[in-house]
Amino acid sequence: MDNDIKNTSFAYSVNMLKLLLKMKLLTEEEYKEIVKISAEYYGSENIYV
Repeated sequence: MDNDIKNTSFAYSVNMLKLLLKMKLLTEEEYKEIVKISAEYYGSENIYV
């Protein structure tokens, strides 16, 4: 997968997770763990959320 596509996909997934967190459908701990897993999957080295 192209690096730009991976970065965009990662950013999109983090934004969706933020929405779920804001709606209180995720806990802060769940949010952090899923972001970590997503970063590993998409190969993101620097995470700025």
